[in-house]
Amino acid sequence: MILRRKYLRKFYMMRSDFEQTLIPLLYSALHHGHAPSVEYLHGKTIPYAEQPQRIENIRSALEKSGLVNLEECGDSVPKSAILKAHDAGMVEFLETASDRLNQVMHSDAAAYRPSPDQNYLYPSVFPVRSSMNRLRENARGPHGFYFFDTEAPIGRETWKAASGAASLAYAGAELILSGQTHVAYALCRPPGHHAGIDFMGGYCYVNNAAIAAHHLRAAGKVALIDIDYHHGNGTQSIFWEVPDVLFISLHADPDTDYPYYSGYADETGPHGTIINKPLPPGTGETDYLAAFDEVTPSIRAFEPRSVVVSLGFDTYQDDPLGTFQLTANTYHKIARRVAAFKLPTLLIQEGGYAVESLGKLAVSFLSGFIVP
Repeated sequence: MILRRKYLRKFYMMRSDFEQTLIPLLYSALHHGHAPSVEYLHGKTIPYAEQPQRIENIRSALEKSGLVNLEECGDSVPKSAILKAHDAGMVEFLETASDRLNQVMHSDAAAYRPSPDQNYLYPSVFPVRSSMNRLRENARGPHGFYFFDTEAPIGRETWKAASGAASLAYAGAELILSGQTHVAYALCRPPGHHAGIDFMGGYCYVNNAAIAAHHLRAAGKVALIDIDYHHGNGTQSIFWEVPDVLFISLHADPDTDYPYYSGYADETGPHGTIINKPLPPGTGETDYLAAFDEVTPSIRAFEPRSVVVSLGFDTYQDDPLGTFQLTANTYHKIARRVAAFKLPTLLIQEGGYAVESLGKLAVSFLSGFIVP
């Protein structure tokens, strides 16, 4: 307790001095262990978009930029931190997934059909919880129980990669709480904002931003700003009833884009701490920045002590999974707006699939915290 009080004193002192040179870039090589090769779209098998090279391109560009200090981390997140965001049964499922994978790969049951990627299990049957709610202790049954789509396959190293990503988020929150930095960038992979209390999907297994935000609550209220192209349905579910975390999401209109069933403007939560700004297909810089400016007064009125940004680059004009028309310079302008809050800020990597462009987008964004 004495140590935590010391951390908080440093935290409040740090808030008054927001100048920073090198930004900690938190990285883990564990993400390489999770590399599915395929996913399914409209009955077709296509290349899996969420690939390790995404993170490596960002890391390489940021190291060359001179903006960051690379800090490599292992798998160090306390399980208690993960359980603040997620159901214990789901976490246990992920931890034991490698054993279950071996069982199913050697199963001769008719219900099992190998996927084109023999190293990963893809969920294919999703229970309607109101009527199909009995979790069975067999090799195949649980695999669909905690998923809402087919885009989060499980492999032998998936848990290690997901736990490693959560460790980066937790370590970033620790750096901020201890007053060691004003801004930190957790280069998380797999991403996390589609992972909810007891569900996974959309390339996401563990909600890294939620784990960080929960940890930062030790110093007071937190504003969690999600700027990924897709709505952070998982993050919304985790903080729906949490009054001291303000969740704001700017995203593609769920009438036309994934995940379809959440992210509407009338979803505000019981405490009014959920703000959704769905935007139409083709949204460009002017309208996007206007939407961000519209939510800025709500962030200031909430009086958060820290900010977490779910940083997705799939709003970029050339992203294969999005329709928005943001340019590299737009991300600098977004970052300047976040930096203007003059609050300790933790950046959590989410989506972004224009792989060859991700490096320059990250550099543009991060420079917004250093270069006016």
